[in-house]
Amino acid sequence: MLHTRGVRLHAAVAGDAHNPLVLLLHGAFGGWFDFKDALDPLAQAGLHAAALDLRGYGMSDKPAHRAGDTLQILAGDIAGAIRTLGHQSAVVIGADTGAVIANAAARRYPDLVTRTIALPTTRGTAAALSRLHPALLGTSPRTLDAIWRANFNADTSEAFHGTPLFDDHLHLRLQARRIDHALPHIVRTSRLRPRTPIASDMPELGASRLPHVEDPEGFAASVVKRVL
Repeated sequence: MLHTRGVRLHAAVAGDAHNPLVLLLHGAFGGWFDFKDALDPLAQAGLHAAALDLRGYGMSDKPAHRAGDTLQILAGDIAGAIRTLGHQSAVVIGADTGAVIANAAARRYPDLVTRTIALPTTRGTAAALSRLHPALLGTSPRTLDAIWRANFNADTSEAFHGTPLFDDHLHLRLQARRIDHALPHIVRTSRLRPRTPIASDMPELGASRLPHVEDPEGFAASVVKRVL
């Protein structure tokens, strides 16, 4: 748990803290667990890897919404997480809305965020629906599950569908959505997507928009080539 800026942010961390830091940011419908299988390969390659639960997600605090620019508040959380992890700089890798937040953090804290890498932009249905309809907060759990499933199907390759790893990640995403007070933060974060156009600096691994989920070792190898 990283205590910073009045909130506690959860991060799963692997590797020597003296090595360069790579901070991994999930998208609007994910969590730290999206990177769970990539942490060890990154650490073994000589990086200090940290997969963050953004404010409002997973095991991180879920404070009430406060006045101010949501994107800048989240960017400040990234700066606080880097410092609390004991580093003076980091490469920040973001998936989907995580890339928008990473770019905002780099603009505001250029000395801390030395480089950002954006993963391929999501094309899932849940992203568009939540951006356009905050009324999702009143949607039935069964309908929300269907939206999450359709989103994950759209963002992963057909070869990945029906595999045990697909089922595992879908289960984790559904469970994370059901955590008390998480859904308002998910909806709010997803609405950041139009704020900044994202150009990917990562190769597409197969047909997936989530290479860190489908091919974590290939994802880690791609990161290492760009960071070390």
